Amino acid sequence: MPLVLTGVKGLIRWSYYPAAALLNYRVVRNPEGAWELRATVVMSDAYKMAQRPLIFVAPHNKGEWRWPIEGFELHDGALTASLGAPEGEPSYGAVSVR
Repeated sequence: MPLVLTGVKGLIRWSYYPAAALLNYRVVRNPEGAWELRATVVMSDAYKMAQRPLIFVAPHNKGEWRWPIEGFELHDGALTASLGAPEGEPSYGAVSVR
């Protein structure tokens, strides 16, 4: 069974710059271990979204979870992205599942 993390607000960063603001995101880790993001983009900067590396940030009450974005498609505000392994401290909830 896949691991699923959902949230209302998310962010894509390039370095410390906001590249896109997201709503209603869904992060899924499939049984093979690959991570995928689906979300609605409500604001984006085309220049910053073209830079690398991009990081998906999911805030929570003790900080944030971060995943590197390996590739993405954006069509009419719908974002689908493949994510790398979570970065940082994995001790808060769902991201600690390995």
